[in-house]
Amino acid sequence: MKEVLRFLGALLLGLVLLGGAVGLGLFLLLQGEEALVQELARLAREKLPLLLFALLLFLLALAALLHPLFLGYLAATRALGQEAQALLVNPGHRLPLRGPLELQALARLIQRLAEEKAALEEEVAARVAEAKALLERERSVLSALIGHLPQGVVLANPKGQVLLYNPSARRLLGEGLGVGKSLFALLDRELLVHALGLPGERFLTQTRGRALALRAVPLQGEEGFLVILEAPEEEKGLDETVLHRLKDKLAGLKALVELLEAEVQEARPLAQAAREAASELARLLQELKPPSEAAEVLAEDLLTLLSQALEREAGVHPGLVLAEEAKTLLVQVDTYALARGLAATLKENEEVFLKGEGEGGLLHLTLTFPHPAPPPHPLLKEAVERAGGSLWAEGSRLHLLLPARKAPKLFLPEGPPPRAAVFDLALLQVPEALEEAPLEGLLYTAFDLETTGLDPAKDAIVSIGAVHVLGTRVLRHEVLEALVDPGRPIPKASQEIHGLTWEMLQGKPRLEEVLPAFRAFIEDTVLLAHNGAFDMAFLKRAGIDHPPLVDTLLLAHLLFPDLKDHRLEALAERFGVPVLGRHTALGDALMTAEVFARMVPLLKERGLRTLGAVLYACERLPLAKLRY
Repeated sequence: MKEVLRFLGALLLGLVLLGGAVGLGLFLLLQGEEALVQELARLAREKLPLLLFALLLFLLALAALLHPLFLGYLAATRALGQEAQALLVNPGHRLPLRGPLELQALARLIQRLAEEKAALEEEVAARVAEAKALLERERSVLSALIGHLPQGVVLANPKGQVLLYNPSARRLLGEGLGVGKSLFALLDRELLVHALGLPGERFLTQTRGRALALRAVPLQGEEGFLVILEAPEEEKGLDETVLHRLKDKLAGLKALVELLEAEVQEARPLAQAAREAASELARLLQELKPPSEAAEVLAEDLLTLLSQALEREAGVHPGLVLAEEAKTLLVQVDTYALARGLAATLKENEEVFLKGEGEGGLLHLTLTFPHPAPPPHPLLKEAVERAGGSLWAEGSRLHLLLPARKAPKLFLPEGPPPRAAVFDLALLQVPEALEEAPLEGLLYTAFDLETTGLDPAKDAIVSIGAVHVLGTRVLRHEVLEALVDPGRPIPKASQEIHGLTWEMLQGKPRLEEVLPAFRAFIEDTVLLAHNGAFDMAFLKRAGIDHPPLVDTLLLAHLLFPDLKDHRLEALAERFGVPVLGRHTALGDALMTAEVFARMVPLLKERGLRTLGAVLYACERLPLAKLRY
């Protein structure tokens, strides 16, 4: 029906055009011929039925001639479309070449595209089958390998969902273990997070009423983690409860010996022998120790772990400093128990400064508070005592002494130098002109300063933090962090922001001692900061003028001009960057680096691919004209 209506519409349009052309021709021919016009009008009135009949015959003849051609073209086009639909499920189908030449050419093109699509699908299917076969072989080898391990092995994704486990893990963790289930329902989540900070170290935990030793190893690229479980060895020492009972019996034996010596004269030789036996037994008990839950960890790593645990569990962002001689100390302590005890002790505190020093065979940790030190939590006492250390409070300080030893020096065999952590060699090419250098082809230094106040002419720097960024890769192993003695008290308003007091900074290097290392760190790099004009004003006063500067605050106004909040933490939340160590120099520098790395693709989408283009776009922003 639709085709018929379309045909009638086309026929009517043709008649209108034809009638218009004939009428226009008669009008032009009969100009000035009044008598002829009147005569033709008279004949038309007299012969009107005949003229109408002739017009009808003309319409019928025209319709008979055009109908097959018009509807045939539509039918051929519709048939081609229906035939082509079969190619979706059968790429080998061949289209019939019928109808006008242009439709035949279109059919050939569709057929060619279908054949190329079929060839690509066959190639993809072959590669998928090959990859599946390889994956299946690797899975079989891996299953056979871990299936015969005596230790329990569990592979989990970053959310803690189990991806793979062996029969030993099932025996140790029970029926609650299964693919797709959460490992956090079976093991202490906080312990796993802590263990991931010390890959390969052994920790004791309780599950299903039994003790288990676990080790956690993060997988490369944040793809998840591996947990290795085993029953703790019972031969390494006596249970602590048994030791306490033996000590109680020893004390009773000593008391009995003293009574025998005092009351029975004849038993003195026997009492003397019993005393000697008791002394020997006491010496042996001193040598016996319960199984250790502690792992030896470098003091430098220990302070980092404690800082992360305090931020995570107590919401405390401590200031940290470790004496140079203490960095190589190996401390034997249950790091998880110590972190939990510290977090419980500092639960109601917002500010604390943690300092570590070496004292002979001990690591001396001092926690300094802006008020009297809180009483140590029982969990902290237990962790320190089990490590063989001691703790006490003194005014606004809490002191912890932990057993430690010097880390042995390792003499590595000579060999080729280690390969640099470079992921794209193009990033190392020196650009001909810095202005035309691509954003992803530069080495940046993201940095941040903490100061005594907001006036660069009067206030001083108290902390510097910096990290290198290679293109869009944050090099977290290349960082610089330094606390600086400002030589003056720090106003309370500034202390509330960064948590640093003059007492914490006294004895630290002065700014002129820190600047050479900072200059060397930023050499041959592009500076990167958030609200960098403020920081650059302090650096210029200190004698460092190192343009250009890429400012993530300006980039935020460039990318999100209609948004109101351009603070660093707001940008971090927008880009999915963890907000850790806020208002510490290194913490803010790391956040700035991560935010910038996520801004680069958005800048490229706007056509801002080079450093010169980005800086020119930022220069035109009103905020860029602000001067400190």
